[in-house]
Amino acid sequence: MDEQNSPSAGSSAQSPIYQESQEKNAKWLWLLIVLIIIGALVFAFFKGLGPFAQFSNGGEKTVSPTPEARIESSPEPSPEVKEVDRGEPGIRVLNGSGEAGIASSIKDFLEDLGWRVLSIGNAESYEFDSTTITFKEGFENFEDALVTDLSAKYSVKVSSDLLEASDEADIEVIVGTE
Repeated sequence: MDEQNSPSAGSSAQSPIYQESQEKNAKWLWLLIVLIIIGALVFAFFKGLGPFAQFSNGGEKTVSPTPEARIESSPEPSPEVKEVDRGEPGIRVLNGSGEAGIASSIKDFLEDLGWRVLSIGNAESYEFDSTTITFKEGFENFEDALVTDLSAKYSVKVSSDLLEASDEADIEVIVGTE
C-alpha cells in the first residue's frame, strides 16, 4: 500500500503517458509543417512565382518577348543628317519601359551604328512613353544623327534639360514604350 501512495511510483506511472503525448504532438507538428510547405509550393506554382514563373501557363513554358537586336536599316547615316563622329560621345542607355532586355538591345543597336555606349541600366521609373534623349552641354550637335537613328524604332523626344558637367555620360537615352 505504501508503494501506491509514494510519489515516486505515481510519477513513473504518468511518465509514459506524458511521453506518448509529446511524441504524438511532435508527429502532428511535423505533418503540419510539411503541409504548409506543400501548400506554399502549390500556391507558387499556380501563381507563377519564383522558379515556377516559367510554367505559369498550364505547364507551358512562357518566354517573355525580347526585342530583336536585328538591324533593319543600314549603319549609314541618312543624307539629310550632318555627318558626325558617332564614336565621340559616351552614351548611357536606361530602360524606361519596364520591358526586360530593352536597354541591352538598344545598346547593341547603337553600337552597330557606330555609337559608343558606356553603360546600360534601369531608369528611375518605367513610366516613359517616348524615348527621351538628354545631352550634356556641348554635345547637342549629335542630336540630329541620334534622333534619326533611334526614330527608325522609337518615338523620340529631346529633353530641354542638360546632363551635369560632372556626369560620365555625354548623352543619356531613356527608352520608352513607343
